[in-house]
Amino acid sequence: MTEEQFRRQVRQLAALRGWTLAYHTHNSRRSDAGWPDEVYGHPHANRVLFVELKTNTGRIRPAQRAWLTHLAACGLEATLWRPRDIDLIVATLAPNGPRAQLPHDLR
Repeated sequence: MTEEQFRRQVRQLAALRGWTLAYHTHNSRRSDAGWPDEVYGHPHANRVLFVELKTNTGRIRPAQRAWLTHLAACGLEATLWRPRDIDLIVATLAPNGPRAQLPHDLR
């Protein structure tokens, strides 16, 4: 699965669960380095989710790691998701689901 295919799958799951896309980096060459790929909001659940999407073998760059850890340290829901995390993704996207957390290797 490519990152783009995965992004579409996550976006579809999020929409089915009431999340709206607040921001998507369309051209990362013109954005601040490392800013998460997607930012979702769920108005009824009062949640905002910052997500970096990678393939199962994709590498996270230092600037991406820095942004995710900074956002999480500020108390925001920030995470890195891969296709192998689909069960966690489905659970997290439930409006009353668990808060997104950084994977252990990013903490």
